[in-house]
Parts: sequence; C-alpha cells; structure tokens
Amino acid sequence: MDLDPSWYGGKVTRYEAEVALRKVNKDGAFLVRDSTKDSAEHPYTLMLLKEDKVYNIKIRSQGNSFSLGNSLKNTKSFPGVREMITHHAHTPLLLIDATEQSSEAQSKCCLLHPAGL
Repeated sequence: MDLDPSWYGGKVTRYEAEVALRKVNKDGAFLVRDSTKDSAEHPYTLMLLKEDKVYNIKIRSQGNSFSLGNSLKNTKSFPGVREMITHHAHTPLLLIDATEQSSEAQSKCCLLHPAGL
C-alpha cells in the first residue's frame, strides 16, 4: 500500500481524526483513515478541515483504482491513494455540506496540511 504516515492515520476513530485536524487548525488540513465500515468498496475516508467544518469523504476502491465520493459520474480515478492526495494538493476538491441544501454551500479546498497522527 502506498499510504504516507504524514497523512494516513490508520484505524483511528472519526473523533480522534477530527482532533488531529483541529490541532493543525488550518483550512486544507487533512488525513486519511480506515473506513469504519471496513468494506472493500470503501476502504478509506478522507477527512478535511475547511472554515472550521470537518468533511468526511469516502474513498472508493474499484479494481485497481481509487476515487472520491459516492457517485460514479464525473469522478476522476487514480491508481493509488497517494496519487489522489498529490493531485488534490494542487487541484481543489469540491466540498458539499450535506446540512446545507443551497448551491452556495459548496466550497473548494486543496489538501494542504497533512495531519497524520
């Protein structure tokens, strides 16, 4: 596996991961943790801090590639999680707040500050 300890937290809880992000306390703080569901389709979760909100984004595994989110349309696939992280260090992720239904609730953020534990 190509997971970098500077941003990979392993089997940490959602709460522990959120604490690590809030310690960094900068927009773009992120880490990847093992999914609590522990399924082959969703092996990891990307957690990202933006404007004091923590976003949990599923990382999907499809054969030999990885992609973000729930939907299959308009998603970019990567050969590994490391490549996905590297890509989004320069290309902003579109963040959708599930609690806000308006289209203005979308923001973008790059993965800037690894918050490994």
